[in-house]
Amino acid sequence: MRRGGGDETDALIRRVRWRSFTIAAAAVAVAFAVRWQSGVSLTIAAAVVIFSFLVFERLTARLMPRQETPRFRLLAPLLLVTAGSLVLLTIVLLRWREFDPVAGAAGLSVVVAAVVPELWTGSERRKGT
Repeated sequence: MRRGGGDETDALIRRVRWRSFTIAAAAVAVAFAVRWQSGVSLTIAAAVVIFSFLVFERLTARLMPRQETPRFRLLAPLLLVTAGSLVLLTIVLLRWREFDPVAGAAGLSVVVAAVVPELWTGSERRKGT
């Protein structure tokens, strides 16, 4: 995965990635059970934020100091896809009258919800040492 990163950092990113997908899947299932518009709203928002997290992960991996100098042609596709997903989310927010803002906010929170347990376990590890 990362040439310059440590095993602990890679494990943390894997846990956050897995937890993000799990939380998003559970939230989408609940949202679709409530209303199909809520399910679609949450799915769109969660997809954008999870994809942005994955792009950020790849982008930072390419910018690690022990790797070759990043070239714009390597970074441009990642940045363009992220910008495209944000533009798509903006269009959905402005044009789709059935968008559920509460479900959308929940979708945008899945990565934050996946990171919070890492903050708790990290503070517990620091107290134990």
